[in-house]
Amino acid sequence: MSSNSSWVPDEDPQTLLSERAWLQGVVISAIAYGVTVSLYFLSFYLLVREKNRVEFKQRLPLLIYITASFLLGTLFMIALAAFTQMAFIDDRNYPGGPNAFENNMFSIPVDNSGNAAFVLSNWLSDALLVWRFKVIYQRCRVPIWISMIFPCLMLAGSVALGIMFLIQVSTTNPYVTNGINFTLPYLSLSLALNIILTIAIVLRLLTFRYRIISALGPKYGTQYTSIAAMIIESAALYSSVSITFLVLFGIGNPVSQVFIQSLNQFQTIATLLIVFRVAQGKGWTEETATYVMTARRSDPLDSSKMRFASPGASLTLAGSGEMKSISGEFQDRSYISSNPPLMSAV
Repeated sequence: MSSNSSWVPDEDPQTLLSERAWLQGVVISAIAYGVTVSLYFLSFYLLVREKNRVEFKQRLPLLIYITASFLLGTLFMIALAAFTQMAFIDDRNYPGGPNAFENNMFSIPVDNSGNAAFVLSNWLSDALLVWRFKVIYQRCRVPIWISMIFPCLMLAGSVALGIMFLIQVSTTNPYVTNGINFTLPYLSLSLALNIILTIAIVLRLLTFRYRIISALGPKYGTQYTSIAAMIIESAALYSSVSITFLVLFGIGNPVSQVFIQSLNQFQTIATLLIVFRVAQGKGWTEETATYVMTARRSDPLDSSKMRFASPGASLTLAGSGEMKSISGEFQDRSYISSNPPLMSAV
């Protein structure tokens, strides 16, 4: 059924495209939020299922972290839904329509709360990636404090620009602002941080892959270094969405609305995927890195340094070097891991 041409709003095509992109972005964000909810509760369950009080205390920082990220993502989604409802339903007769409402009402409290949640969530996700970089590069030849200088400086710059961004959007719309627009430098720096650390982490994982194959054989070469593992470990999901938004935003394309609306949820998903992987026992730890980078193929396996496990189970190597048996051959999901406190695996 085709619509009557007389029903079409008396707006220019660019305005209509912007409003369509806005609504489509809200729908995509809602879908992504559903993934966020699922990942949060799955990660939460995996982290609290241990009855040992000591292990629970070790996992408590992770629980607090993912809960904070989830609550910020929820606050952003609530603010986005409320602001969209105001523009398209509650104040539908605002002069100029929803697009004008967004441009002129960008700094009202409900939208400011969403912007604040977006920036805080961004800081948490960037901080997690920097910490992940530290864990994976902990035992490299370069002292870790030297390796961490550049990521920490970029993280500090991201925080500073995030503050400037919040100050700016509390008074004006970043799509129509005059003078310096902190949206581009802020999100560009955050993107640069993610891309640089993504490349660094993937290169390190490829090195690990080579050492694992050299030390243990090709059977164990893909457990931690598959393409999926690299994407999850390095939060490349957020980087791909962010760069798409920045390109479209930079050239003034209204379709960028689709990506800015959903950017927060994709970043939260990337964060929860890393934590979920850690909660399953599949994330790299500092001890894993030490063992892999120092092992040689001719050396016997040291049973005190490694274990094989499957999700929900833990199995150490026997003192004779032979692996204890388990039905289903570890359910075909055995993985190499050390046995440190879980927080060191973030």
